Amino acid sequence: MKSELKALLFAAFCGTGLIATAGTEGTVTADLLNVRLKPELKSVVVAKLPHGTKVDILGTVGDFYEISAPDRTPVYVSAVYLRDGKVLSPVKMRTAMDRHAAAYGLLPAGTKVKVLLETPLGWAKIEPPASLKVYTAKNYVKAAEPVKESEAAKPAEAEKPAAPEAAKAVAVDVRPLEKAPEAPAEVKAAPAGEKKAPAAPVEVKKAPEAVRAPVEAPKEVEKAAEPDQLDEQLKKLGVDLSKSTEITAAGYMVEIPNTTVEAVKYAVMKLDAKGQYVKSCFVCSSDAVLLKSAVERNVKVTGRAYSVPTWKTPVVKVTALELTK
Repeated sequence: MKSELKALLFAAFCGTGLIATAGTEGTVTADLLNVRLKPELKSVVVAKLPHGTKVDILGTVGDFYEISAPDRTPVYVSAVYLRDGKVLSPVKMRTAMDRHAAAYGLLPAGTKVKVLLETPLGWAKIEPPASLKVYTAKNYVKAAEPVKESEAAKPAEAEKPAAPEAAKAVAVDVRPLEKAPEAPAEVKAAPAGEKKAPAAPVEVKKAPEAVRAPVEAPKEVEKAAEPDQLDEQLKKLGVDLSKSTEITAAGYMVEIPNTTVEAVKYAVMKLDAKGQYVKSCFVCSSDAVLLKSAVERNVKVTGRAYSVPTWKTPVVKVTALELTK
């Protein structure tokens, strides 16, 4: 039954361009050269270039050349955030069709992209954007002319040290000032020939230890309410949060495998007249543990149902969940 449900879920997930920077032409001298996500030997290999391939070198970073991503570089994004070849909301570009795969970075909203392939799992393979940069070892690329250091390799400007006066914390004694002792009475000189009487010892009273004024504990600052992150994720899907309906749905809770949408990881399936499972609704909640604990169990969920553009099945933001038999 699980395999049938997964197959159904697979079927369910069926502006301005970026400016390229021209660099120096380079030629691959290795038999097969690794192209990496970052200028590090341990970094993910995103493509392999055969001998003689021409590359556009943008700069140097240590032992690596920074190059424009070759056409064969695989770039995947969630197809949910694309419409008519345009990015609806900022979306991560990944190296594979997996939301846990390494990311190149973000594609800004409004970017125009060329979609090369769409998969039943909701992924879209796109042509590498003109501004996408990757890295290759310098020893295996012959540059047509000397290459300047890349901006990525330049160290950030050192922060100026704060002035000594500002750096030192000023300790302020909050104790009440002690009363200064009274000046001793003037002592007259003894007449000549007269023995000077020994001065009476002055009793020195130990001043009572100063008591610090009690310091009032700082009042806890009331934290501002954080915006509902789930609502923000739904907005990125094109959901109009002002339009929803109250809904109660019963069925079998399943986890969606390899979903491209962070907010929607679960669905409720129901039996149709033929005794086969069909989608009832996708479900989401700010309480991820609640939905996770109900996977592969019969449930009844209540919440607000929203419509996602291009989706035939609604998304329900769950407010209550009940396990059923």
